[in-house]
Amino acid sequence: MKVKSPAKLNLHLEVLKKRKDGFHELRTVFQLIDLQDEIEFEVTSNKIDLVEKPLPIKDNLILKAAHLLKERTKATQGVKILLNKKIPMEKGLGGGSSNAATTLVVLNKLWETNLNKDQLIKIGLELGSDIPFFIHGINSWAEGRGEIFKPLILPNQWFLLAFPKTNISTRMAFSDIHIPKTSPITKQEFLNGNSKNSFTNWAKEKFPEIKKIFNQLKSLGVPRLTGTGSTLFLSFKNEKEAQKGLEVFPQGILVRSLDHSPLTGLME
Repeated sequence: MKVKSPAKLNLHLEVLKKRKDGFHELRTVFQLIDLQDEIEFEVTSNKIDLVEKPLPIKDNLILKAAHLLKERTKATQGVKILLNKKIPMEKGLGGGSSNAATTLVVLNKLWETNLNKDQLIKIGLELGSDIPFFIHGINSWAEGRGEIFKPLILPNQWFLLAFPKTNISTRMAFSDIHIPKTSPITKQEFLNGNSKNSFTNWAKEKFPEIKKIFNQLKSLGVPRLTGTGSTLFLSFKNEKEAQKGLEVFPQGILVRSLDHSPLTGLME
């Protein structure tokens, strides 16, 4: 079985506080985009194998997800997995989390382990805070660690993505950030056009290249950071406007919004 594993953008990301369990309380808006990895799964007798292209990935969440599902469900089969990686890593696009979610959903079907979506989300949350969203598979306003969802109908958009060479560790970003005591943005305020990313100023101050590209993009609109970075993006209402943006900043790439994940059909 061959499936696509999409990236996401955070159209809003607000860190509210550090929780007693060591994680952070968030409010965020997840937007799926058509920048996607391709993953192929072939059921085997018992062993779990992963082949990664173009390069091996250290501590790949795909393997962790497959082994955890096998352990929890006592599945007897194995799988050979081929990953064709297209989503840049450590850029705030959620590629690793998306791959892990794809693995859980697909193997749940191929191995006939018959877990429901909530059970898969619970397993996914053990591996990473963004994984539940990719299992959920629908653009959402999210709270908690990012696992409490309220579906959002978002407008179809084009995005110009800019990739600074800087790689940012999510763990480092959360450990380093200062959380100001301000009133959080509500869902309705977001829908009225108010958004932020708690990591934007931190990233610009810590990484000069991010600040430089941010300033370059300002001539085209309001640049935003996704996740903890380092990807910056601009949104456009249509392809024509997006192409004009790409002409000004040809180092970027254009992607389109998705309404739902390719995985949603596998959860039915």
